[in-house]
Amino acid sequence: MKLYISRCPGIGAAALVLALSVTSPAGATRAHVAPRATDPCGNHVHQVLDQQYRYWRNCITTSEKINIDKILWPDEKICVKAGSDTALGLTTNVRGASRVGDC
Repeated sequence: MKLYISRCPGIGAAALVLALSVTSPAGATRAHVAPRATDPCGNHVHQVLDQQYRYWRNCITTSEKINIDKILWPDEKICVKAGSDTALGLTTNVRGASRVGDC
């Protein structure tokens, strides 16, 4: 793919952003949903349009390490910041998650 940058910086930057957004794969985007006070701590699901995303909500005051149980891939361990609601992936790809310790 060739990119042509205009001599006018504003138009060139806009064209570059448009080109990159058009060529990025759909699977690379994550659903961003604002956490709600009614969300349970730990593993829960948000409906976004016609898809369900699995999230982990950390309700404690320190970061925690969780194990993400992926369906067709090896499990993954990540650190989740205190008070955050972290997207783990589509429910078709992620079976669940569990706390394994502190970070």
